[in-house]
Amino acid sequence: MPLLSVIIPAYNEAATIAQVIGRVESCDLPSGFSREIIVINDGSTDQTAEALKPFEGRHKVLHTDNFGKGGACRRGFSMCQGDFIIVQDADLEQNPNDFSELLKPILANSADVVFGSRFLGPYKASSPTMIVHYGINRLFTFATNLITGYRTTDVWTGYKMYSRKALNALLPHLQSNGIEFELEVAVLLGKFGMRVVDVPISYVPRWYKDGKKTDWRQATRSIGKLTKFRLRKV
Repeated sequence: MPLLSVIIPAYNEAATIAQVIGRVESCDLPSGFSREIIVINDGSTDQTAEALKPFEGRHKVLHTDNFGKGGACRRGFSMCQGDFIIVQDADLEQNPNDFSELLKPILANSADVVFGSRFLGPYKASSPTMIVHYGINRLFTFATNLITGYRTTDVWTGYKMYSRKALNALLPHLQSNGIEFELEVAVLLGKFGMRVVDVPISYVPRWYKDGKKTDWRQATRSIGKLTKFRLRKV
C-alpha cells in the first residue's frame, strides 16, 4: 500500500494548526494510499503545543527548539517512512485536496519531484503587498531556473511533492534552517538531475496581521544563500 508522508512544520500557529491537521486527515488520496502525519512544533511560544495535544495519540508530534522551517522540515524528513513526501504549511494558505494532482506526475513516472505552482492556478496577486511578493518570487524563480535549467514558475512554493528516490538523494545534503530551504532544494535537484514539473494549486494568501512570517529581509538574505548553493559541490 503506497504511503504518503505529510510533514507539518509549525511555529506559533495555535489559531490554525488543528484545522490544518483536520484537512490533511480528511483529504482525498489516490485509491489504495495511506497517510502518515508528522507535526514539528518548531519552538512555538504561543499555545501551539496545547493545540497539538489532542493529536499526539494518533500522529507523530515533536516539540523542538526553534530552528526555522528548513530545520523543522529536515527533522520531519529524517523520520518519515513514506513512498511520497510533502510539506504542509501550518497556516491555511494551501489545500491538501491538491495532493492527488501533485502525485500524478510521479505516479506516471514523468517526474521525481512536483512543484505546486500558485501562479499556474487561479490565484492572482492583487494588493500592492502581494504584487511585491510576486515580483520577488519571479526574480528568484528566474535566477534559480538559470542555475538548474528547469522551467519552474514558483520556486518558493511550499508544496513540493517528493518521490522517495528524490528525498533520499537530497536529505544528506540539506543544510538550511530558514526559508532559503526552498531554494536549496531546487538547486540540489538540478545538481542531481532530478525531473521536476509544475502543477497548478489553489492558494489563499495570508496577511501579516494574520501571522504571515516571510518578509523582504529574508528575501535579501536569500540572495547570498542562492549563490552559495550554486557553488557548493555535492
